[in-house]
Order: sequence, then C-alpha cells, then structure tokens
Amino acid sequence: WINFEFQGKSNTIGGFPLTIHDDLVPVHPKRRFEIDLSSKYPGQKIVISTFKEFVKVDFSNPSADAFGNTVGMLGNFKSGKTVSRDQVTVIHDFTEFGTEWQVLPADDMLFHDLSKPQFPEPCVLPEDPRGDRRRRLAESIISIEQAEEACAQLKD
Repeated sequence: WINFEFQGKSNTIGGFPLTIHDDLVPVHPKRRFEIDLSSKYPGQKIVISTFKEFVKVDFSNPSADAFGNTVGMLGNFKSGKTVSRDQVTVIHDFTEFGTEWQVLPADDMLFHDLSKPQFPEPCVLPEDPRGDRRRRLAESIISIEQAEEACAQLKD
C-alpha cells in the first residue's frame, strides 16, 4: 500500500526520492524500498526490505545529524539502548520492548487500515523462535543405537 492505494506508485516519500525494487516472483516476493536522503544528508539512505512477513530496515552511512534524535523500535540512535517511551527506562527483554512500542491510539496513522490487534489488545507474540528442539526418537522407527551408530563418525 502506498498513499492508501494497493500497489500504488510513488517516486518520493517525505520529500526524498524513493526507489522500489521488486524481484517480481509471484509467490513470496522480495521487495526493497530505498529512500535516498542525499539531498539533505549526503550519501545516506534508508533501505527497507521485505520478504514474506519479515521486514528489515538498514541505514546506509547513518549520522547523528540525520538520525540523532530517533528512538523507537530500532532503539536510541545515540546510545544504542532499547529505551521505553519515557526515554529513560532501558528494556532488555525484546518481547517487553516490542509490547512497549505497540502503536497507540495517540500515535500517527501509519497503515492503510486498522487490523487486529489494536491497543489495548496486546500484540500477538511469535512462537518460540528456537522451538521445541528436543530429539523425538521415541516417535521414530530409528532406534537410539542406530542413531548413535550413524553419528559415530561425526566429529564435534
């Protein structure tokens, strides 16, 4: 969505040139949005990349002049600390940090529509990224002895 238009076209954002790169793969496309800040901050860019539901934000040659007063989900630019909205409390737990920065009704509208969850409903937490990593040999037709024999030649 760009300017409330599905797959809309735009060549600027916030007055800066915007370049959109799309790999044109219909299933799970990768897209990259480059915001060139050079007109005000020479050599600097914000690059936003997407793949499926994942979003990555990169800053090319960032400076305190351009980003020195930024805070939020990416942390405090100057200190690198993950601070709460009060700009004082440092939060070390990323789940708690994400919850702290959930969009509030008083925040500007960033998206084309309101979808759940919306504050005060809590954000949907991801599953444990490490997952359940215990071996499930009891559910396998391979015995423990067979597994140990197969792995005996492997070195740590």
